[in-house]
Parts: sequence; structure tokens; C-alpha cells
Amino acid sequence: MTSRPRRGLRANVVAAFAAGALLISLILAFSTYFSARHYLIVQRERNALQQAYIDAALVKERLRTNGVNVAEVLAEIAQPSRTTVLVHQDGQWYSSDLTTPVYDATSNVGANVDEGEVAISWTKIGDRANIVVGIPLEGVGADYYEVTYAKELTETLDTMGNALAISAALTTIAGGLLGWYAARRVLMPLRQVALAAARISAGELDTRVEATEDPDLATLTGSFNTMVDTVVERLDHDARFAADVSHELRTPVATLTTSLGVLQGDRTLSASSATAVDLMANELERFRSALEDLITLGRLDAGVRESEWEVLDVAGLVTAALADGGYDGEVTVDVPADLQIYADRLQVQRALANLVRNAETHGGGVTAVHACARRRYAEIHVVDSGPGVPPEERERIFDRFARVGARGATTGSGLGLSIVQQTAQLHDGSVWCREADSGGADFVLSLPLAPTARTTSGLEVT
Repeated sequence: MTSRPRRGLRANVVAAFAAGALLISLILAFSTYFSARHYLIVQRERNALQQAYIDAALVKERLRTNGVNVAEVLAEIAQPSRTTVLVHQDGQWYSSDLTTPVYDATSNVGANVDEGEVAISWTKIGDRANIVVGIPLEGVGADYYEVTYAKELTETLDTMGNALAISAALTTIAGGLLGWYAARRVLMPLRQVALAAARISAGELDTRVEATEDPDLATLTGSFNTMVDTVVERLDHDARFAADVSHELRTPVATLTTSLGVLQGDRTLSASSATAVDLMANELERFRSALEDLITLGRLDAGVRESEWEVLDVAGLVTAALADGGYDGEVTVDVPADLQIYADRLQVQRALANLVRNAETHGGGVTAVHACARRRYAEIHVVDSGPGVPPEERERIFDRFARVGARGATTGSGLGLSIVQQTAQLHDGSVWCREADSGGADFVLSLPLAPTARTTSGLEVT
């Protein structure tokens, strides 16, 4: 069962603002609606009662005239619009509108009127809301009822309800937008810190967060910049220390190498002594190689250029790398003649030579080297005939002193692929390992194309 992804801080702030705006707008809408509704209903009932008193008085006066019946009286009354008059006399009902059901209209007030009381009530006839006023006509033995259809009031309340609902929706949206703006303003310094941290992790160690005058955020930005300064200072110190140590070791290593060379040329040594000297010479060579790799990594970490950057033909770099890597066997090379990059020749050539040397040491030998342009980068593939690299090890092999699948426990310094990765990063490129079609390992070095090559249609492959 997969867990639901959690919302971010910005989403929570926006939701909180929107929920608060919705709650406030609903409270205001309901209070406004019911207050206005109560006021309008009271006013409408008061008007209906006043009109009913006037009309009932007219009917009562006319019924006191001898020879006048109820039907004639109802015909003489000028009734208001959407109003029906009912008169009950001597057990007989008289109505000015034959479509109005007598029982539905008078059921709520009939009992009070029979007891001689004036009554007013709301009733529903069909789907219409009506105000019913009942008035006993003392002295003429009749009861007067006036039924008024409150169409204007119903329409007014519906319109007001719709307007308040729309206002509540707009207020909620406005609250959400306000929350988004507030979250954006509040989280902007955190975003700047996150972007700065990402750039620093990518190698841009000179990145800093801009200072702010906000007292609540000044501590955050100041602490972050101080932390970065401390880390950079420590890295520089470590790099200088490693470079100094490596440089100081070069002289004794050279002396030892020369001395062992002299001993290896001495024919008077016994077989056991000659074997020991050869072993020391091999280990010293490994030590010298590791020392040179450490010096190279120190330069790459410090961003030192070993030669001027220039436009380079990838085909020439591959040929030189195969020679530097010590490979003299058959290998398939497929590199476009016009594929060019802009880089440090010595560093890129050494990185390619390290890939070739890695294939020879760990992958059974290079089988193919091919390159192509993909988007705005040149991808150089070095394919070997080995068993490949397990997927879980394809990132770890670029760590320093990492060895995976070496032929011997002491083979190589474990720094070759780290140098390749550092070189790629220094050139705003990347390197990765994947499985080749033949089953071996395919190491891909991706470097930015030269500015002129990027506009060449034949090299712009997507």
C-alpha cells in the first residue's frame, strides 16, 4: 500500500489561508443572510397585516349594508397584485380567486380566527410561499382571510443568497491567492538558501546567500554563509595539505625509484633478493601512480587549469587516449570527424585514458569507442568486453578508492574514475556507467559541445 505524498509547506500555508477565508466568509454570509432575511420577513408581514386590516374594514362596512352579498363585496375591492381574498360567512366560502385552495390557505390560522383572534402565518401553496392574514369580522358574522404571494421577497432572498455564495467563493479564492503570495514571500529566503546549497553541492563553492535587512532572516542567512565559509576554508585547507604532502613525497619516491632501478640492474643479487627488489619496485610504482592521481585530484578540486581551454576534435582526443591508456589491440572507433568540444586538452585526454585503462584493468579490454552529439553535449562511449558493472555499484565506482571487480586485490589506485568524474564536473559535464549491448560496461563521458558545433545541424541530435 503506497502512502499518500505529504503536502509541502507552501501548500499547507495556502490551504490554511483558503480555509480561514472560507470560514470567515461563511460566517459573514450566514449572519448577513439570516439578519437580512429576518428583517425583510418582518417588514413583509407588517405590510401584509396593515393591508389586510384596511381591506377587512372595507369588507365589514359593505357587509353591513342590507341586500349586499359577499360576492358583490369581493368584486368591489381593489385587491393588491398577487393577493387572494377569502371570506367565510354562514358556513359558506367566498373567494376572489377560484384557483387558491381554501384549506391550504387557511389551515394554519383558521383555529385562531374562529376564536376571535387576528392571526398571521406563512404557508406554502404548491411551490409558492404565501403570507396568510386572518381577521374575524365581528358584527357581520364573517371571517376575512387575505393570502398574498410573496414573490418579490422570495426572489430577493434567492438573489441575496446567490450573491453571498459567490462572494464566499471569491473570498476563498482571494484567501488562497493571499496565502500563495504570503508563502512565496516567506519561503523566498528558504528557497534562496536551498538553491545556494544545491549550487554549492554542484561545486560552485563561491555561492553565497544575499544579506537581508529582515532581523528574523538575517540570522539564517548569516549562519548559512558563515557555515559555507567554514566548509570552504576546511576544504581548501585539506586540499592544500594533500597537495603539499603529495608534492613533498615526489622527491623521496623519485629517489627510491632510481635506487631500485640500480638494484634491479645488479647481476650479483641472489634470486631471493632480486625477487624482493622486483616486488618493491612494483609496489613503489603503484605508490607513485597513486601519488600522481592524488596530485591530479587536488588540482581538479581546486579548479586549476592545466592548459588553455580550446576547441578540440573528439576524434583526436580518442586516438591520443587509446595510446596513453596503453591499448594497442583491435578496437572499433566510430567518432564523427567534425565533433568538437571546448575543454582543457590535458585533463580531457587524461580522463579518456583513465577510462581506457579502467577497461583494460577491470573490463577485459576495450572493444569499441564511439561518440555522438546529443542535445548540446558530446557523448563519448568507452565499451569493454567484461562482465559489466552491477546496477547497485554503478554510482559507487566513481567514489575515491572504490574498486569493483578488479582482477587483483591491489590492482590500481582506485582514483582513476574519480578523476574522470571530477574532470567532467569541472567542464560542466557528467559521466555515468550503463550496460552495453554486448553485455559489458559502457562508460559515457558527456561534455559540452564547442559553441560552433552546437549550431551545426549535423551534430544537433536529440
